[in-house]
Amino acid sequence: MRSKASFLTYDHGHPDDESDILELNDDISRPRGKGNGKGKKSNTSSVDGVTGKTRMSKEERLRLNEEKKQQKEREKLQKAAQKAEAAEIKKREKEKEKWEKGKFAHKSIVAHIDTKVVELGSIGGHLLSRLAEKGLSFRVSSNPIEKSIVWSISVPEEISKISSEVIKVPYILIICEAEEFCDLVNSESLMSHISRVQRLYPLHTVCYLTNKLMAYINKREQGQYKDPANHIGWKRPPIEEVLSKLTINFVKVHSRHCVDEAELAEHVAGLTYSLASCQFRNKLTRLSVNANGSLIPKSCVDKDMIKKSPWLKALVAIPKVQPRFAIAIWKKYPTMKSLLHVYMDPSKSVHEKEFLLKDLKVENMLGDDRKLGEICSRRVYRILMAQCGSIKTDDIESGADFFSQHSAE
Repeated sequence: MRSKASFLTYDHGHPDDESDILELNDDISRPRGKGNGKGKKSNTSSVDGVTGKTRMSKEERLRLNEEKKQQKEREKLQKAAQKAEAAEIKKREKEKEKWEKGKFAHKSIVAHIDTKVVELGSIGGHLLSRLAEKGLSFRVSSNPIEKSIVWSISVPEEISKISSEVIKVPYILIICEAEEFCDLVNSESLMSHISRVQRLYPLHTVCYLTNKLMAYINKREQGQYKDPANHIGWKRPPIEEVLSKLTINFVKVHSRHCVDEAELAEHVAGLTYSLASCQFRNKLTRLSVNANGSLIPKSCVDKDMIKKSPWLKALVAIPKVQPRFAIAIWKKYPTMKSLLHVYMDPSKSVHEKEFLLKDLKVENMLGDDRKLGEICSRRVYRILMAQCGSIKTDDIESGADFFSQHSAE
């Protein structure tokens, strides 16, 4: 207590010191000052900065994820589009292969029928009905040649993007009634008519299709015989002579005679079908041997083996060389080169070469073996060693090629 009183006494004794003490107390009771306030504010702002950076990094991450997702979606759509395009190209290629093989030929061929044919009445009705039954397309139009039918093959819609070419079939059919054809023959205007058709269609095969021609001629002849008074001036046309002139004097001109309208319509429908198919067949070349070996008899046991061997097919294509003869030669000389090597040997005489194959054994169906023979051996040698390709095989076999070589020398 004493200390406290003395302390108070001391304060009252020194007023200046009291004010100093009060100021000191005020300083103690006040906050630490502006410096401390500024530090707190800077700490708060630094925390806010870290939070902002964290918030920005999250937004950036979301944005990057969204961009990646969109990129993957675009790549997925692009791959799907590429896949669909590849599938479409593959489909078109398949359709093109089918088109080149003639799978769409019968659906694509169109018969352009002249209006005069339809106006013939019974012929036009039968013809249009038969074509419709066969599922073949046709158009009735005005052709440059009256009463004619021409054909074209258009590209189907499936492959129209690949090619839009229209194939013109080089064939023209001219339909004539019996009386009309007889008038052309009697007036000697048939040849000029053919020339006119060939000028308009120089690359086409021309066919004159007649209806009931012979029946008409026989009917007129019988009527003239029974009642000559009513058939004065009628003369039987020289049909046979004119038709032979068509073959001799013109190239790619022929005729066809039908007994009635039904046969005529069936012929035109079958012709349309054949014209569509033949446009896509493999063209025969100099190396083709008689339509892939059609000379081989159906009863031949080795038919399949011969068809697979070009050498055997060439041997069978030689006149009078049977399949068993060809197989006998093939067993001794398995290739054409091996046989020609012996034929071209200068150390052997022509006589030896001609009879080179005569002793070859030919297997018979009954089991007894026979020899090939001199005639067949000579035939094979002379045909394979022939120098002139324009001589007929029968003449070559008789030695015509040998004499032509010596005459040329």
